[in-house]
Amino acid sequence: MPNNAASLIDTLKRAARAAGDILREGYEAAGAIPFECKGASDFVTHFDRAAEHAIIDTVRRSHPQVGFLGEETGTTPAQNGDVTVIIDPLDGTNNFLHRVPHFSVSIAVREGTTLTQGVVYHPLLDEMLWAVHGRGAYLNDNRAVAPPARGMAEMLVGTCLPYHAKGDYATSLRQFAALMPRVAGIRSPGSAALEIAYAGLGRFDAFWSEGAVLELWDIAAGIVIAREAGLAVTDLEGNAAPAAWRNLLVAHPERHAKLLAYLNNG
Repeated sequence: MPNNAASLIDTLKRAARAAGDILREGYEAAGAIPFECKGASDFVTHFDRAAEHAIIDTVRRSHPQVGFLGEETGTTPAQNGDVTVIIDPLDGTNNFLHRVPHFSVSIAVREGTTLTQGVVYHPLLDEMLWAVHGRGAYLNDNRAVAPPARGMAEMLVGTCLPYHAKGDYATSLRQFAALMPRVAGIRSPGSAALEIAYAGLGRFDAFWSEGAVLELWDIAAGIVIAREAGLAVTDLEGNAAPAAWRNLLVAHPERHAKLLAYLNNG
């Protein structure tokens, strides 16, 4: 891959590990984890903030010209060019607070309007999923390629659920009702970045979300990984590059259109 792309993805992986070390320390510490409420059902801890600062500091040392879009620190414009690093330092904060071992560090790169690189790191399993546009997806050092499409009745599908004061419950329930009779299972583990990336490994056969509120930092890295593993990723109108990601469907190309029809038409 071009030297600048190789250099940046290596930096993102280092940054994800630095953030992961902070999260692992917090997760393993004794006692309750203190947190604040940013809004309804929207929690933040010292570890979210420390992890995001560790990511920014690591990236900035090697790539001082890039901009940032962080869940906790907001927007920092690029000093030169149009490269933005998109950060969710702790995707799955609610799991983290309850010591459910399913959360991740998610970092993506957007060049102009195109998502070009993504890293999703599970610090408790030391699993690094990463991808560069046009260069494939990887789990640690091994190439990740989505397995052949399963039949609908064998599919395990991931999603995010709306919850207290946050989301469109009616839409979520309608879509659940459309898929439940047709698939082998539906799961909502609580870290969208991981679940989207996991689809690229075949751990999920598809992932969708519409009723839940997902921000770009929740999904950007996973989108790059899933696409580079060979999956189709669009919004629920079928757009591969919408102006804003308000919803999405990640699925094998052979199942994408059918799932899209079920989700939209019931």
